[in-house]
Amino acid sequence: MKKIIRVMVIVTLVSLCSGLSSAMGDFFFMDNEIIGKPTPDFTLKTVSGQEINLSQYRDGKKTIIFFWATWCPHCREALRGLAQSQEEFEKKEIKLVLVDVGENLEVVQNYIEKNDITFEIFLDEKNQLAESYGIVGIPTFFFINQEGIVKEMGHSLPENYEEILSKT
Repeated sequence: MKKIIRVMVIVTLVSLCSGLSSAMGDFFFMDNEIIGKPTPDFTLKTVSGQEINLSQYRDGKKTIIFFWATWCPHCREALRGLAQSQEEFEKKEIKLVLVDVGENLEVVQNYIEKNDITFEIFLDEKNQLAESYGIVGIPTFFFINQEGIVKEMGHSLPENYEEILSKT
């Protein structure tokens, strides 16, 4: 009898845990509300001191927006990959918009100088843009087609990013 009760308790606990795990997964991997819609426009200050508007910067080109921070190891790894492929993106006329989230100018400037990063870096010091884009964690990539529609988002740069950017 004790053995049956133990088995029932274990089965109940396992089913409860798997239900919570599934619910947590749904919470953290929800679809972002802006996918399939026009890219929310913004104007941010850059590390170089300019105020740049996304629409003007994109200039009607396919765009990848990369939300990142200097303290994030996965972001630093993704940034290295983007830097290594920078010429390739330029040849394919894909705009890269790198948005540092939650850090001040001095921190970002020190990082990009130390690591010889040549991208224009947009600063979202107060996380307002990240919030409006529904960012849950970083790194986060948004893939915008030529028409300015957000086609997908993800936490890494997929191999088929060109295919994603070409979706109409």
